[in-house]
Amino acid sequence: MRKIVLLLFVLNLTFLFTENWTYELETITLPTRNAENEIYVYDVPVDRSDVFDEGPSKFQIDNTGNIYILDGKKIKEFDSEGNIICFTQEHDLIIHSFTVHENMIFAICGDHQNNVYLRRFDINCQLIDTHQIENRKSTLSINQNGKVGLDLGNNDFLEFNFEENGIVTTECFFLNDIILDFNARERKQIVLLPEENIELDLNEIWPNEIGHSIIGFDEDGNLYFNIYSKPLDDSILGIISPSGEVIETNIVFPHYTKFGLDLARGIPKIITSDGTIYQMIPMKDNVEIRKWKKVE
Repeated sequence: MRKIVLLLFVLNLTFLFTENWTYELETITLPTRNAENEIYVYDVPVDRSDVFDEGPSKFQIDNTGNIYILDGKKIKEFDSEGNIICFTQEHDLIIHSFTVHENMIFAICGDHQNNVYLRRFDINCQLIDTHQIENRKSTLSINQNGKVGLDLGNNDFLEFNFEENGIVTTECFFLNDIILDFNARERKQIVLLPEENIELDLNEIWPNEIGHSIIGFDEDGNLYFNIYSKPLDDSILGIISPSGEVIETNIVFPHYTKFGLDLARGIPKIITSDGTIYQMIPMKDNVEIRKWKKVE
């Protein structure tokens, strides 16, 4: 009986001493108008049949802190102070998704015949080349191997390798040594860490929340989760370390309904390799890039 009590005491201590990370918030403001060197933002009408442009929808941050935003048919690059650097020219293809990696912009594009292409631009927004790929419009991302490819969901990843004669795709995993089993219908949201022999149920870690979605990971292998309390309410950031430790944070993500715009795609969030969190918030008078840096 004494051993059982001691074990419960240790478990309670583990819960009480869950690590907490504190972040400082910095805001970068980008200009908005219907101009080449600014971001076009508007309030989405009830009838969207005549909408020709959905405004800023996706963004990325490179390793120097420059900001890249998909604004309609163009990718626009700004420095960390919000000044325009360059933008891609309007081409014959529509950009669906993009990422920035090793001083290059990769973009998944489509035409009106449902063909899908991978385009590469240099950091000066100049087109390098175009490759037709399998007809998939999945999210373009960078996996744990540091390779650019398509995130197909369920940890499946289509990795791109560039050779002299074109592009070669290889099927692999988005996350190595980590298995995510998300099934909202069955209330099953499991994180498996096979090397540590650990299975974590997110519904037990955050029992009062209604949903959890992964935002990304950093270079140390920490997993970052968006945690929802209510469908249209604010969400918080939670982190799970590679050893299974639960890390709480002071970050609260406001829901887009608080900013006066009916946004078509909500408010995107990304994690950079050094663990900095960014959120893009389009508003009527400007676009805010919110940056959370961990306080050491």
